[in-house]
Amino acid sequence: MPEGIEAPAGTMAEGPTSHTLFQAVRPANTFGYSREEQIEALRKLREPFPQTEIRHLPRVWCGACKNSRGQGCNQHQMAKCPKCKQKMPSGGHIDLPYVGHAEATNRLLNVDPFWDWEPLTVDERGLPQADGYKGLWIRLTVCGMTRLGYGHAGDKTGGDAIKEVIGDAIRNAGMRFGMALDLWTTSDLEIVESGEQPPEQNTGGKPEAVRPASSERESKESQEQALARLTEQYRNCWANPLALVQIRIEGKQLGLSDERRQGPPPESEWTTFDALLETRINELNAERSAA
Repeated sequence: MPEGIEAPAGTMAEGPTSHTLFQAVRPANTFGYSREEQIEALRKLREPFPQTEIRHLPRVWCGACKNSRGQGCNQHQMAKCPKCKQKMPSGGHIDLPYVGHAEATNRLLNVDPFWDWEPLTVDERGLPQADGYKGLWIRLTVCGMTRLGYGHAGDKTGGDAIKEVIGDAIRNAGMRFGMALDLWTTSDLEIVESGEQPPEQNTGGKPEAVRPASSERESKESQEQALARLTEQYRNCWANPLALVQIRIEGKQLGLSDERRQGPPPESEWTTFDALLETRINELNAERSAA
């Protein structure tokens, strides 16, 4: 049995393989989009979604509540949550923000009315072929750029599962373009997996009073979080000049251009956020021109 979720190995090879036998030929052009138009499209994809389009998925972090079969525990009583609108243990769960299929589709249509997706592999009937985990790998194409995504339906079955898989794969591939990337916080997921109490909740299991968003401390914390998020992103995209351009633009918009960052080894010199990305982008473009 396979031990992890991996893209089919044959998709990167030249010529037909067992994975590409029924697979359509992937177009190699950019459909007439210039590099500037692609960068602008990616910038629009990365814009934050309005609060009215963000939904919340509840996840119980309290171990006692998980084992209570929907009854809560001594510290967390069951009540309707104002965020996720579901009956959950009050203070014993967190709400993970996400955007739904309709909101993701609307964003893609606004950026590129001709966007498209295709399954990575199809069966002998020409239908999308799921992997051994009942998940689906897809290619999402926006403004002539194509990136992979993976979707899974969880415990759903039948037609609802098929729709869920497709929607999940499109959102996942959209995240590779930066769409709704700010909603993915590893700290929230770690809370669910570890079963530890979230820092914003007190010992009684009730949320603390929300501090004014306009306070100096809140503003500073938000900027630090944004800098940490963008730093992690550019480290993961160090060989992708297009992604680095997007990250640099967002850094300017958030006022992070002059923040000090340490460059990669072996030099590991300290410089500004903007200068670091500008240098790296120029290096990659030079390498591409030389090739």
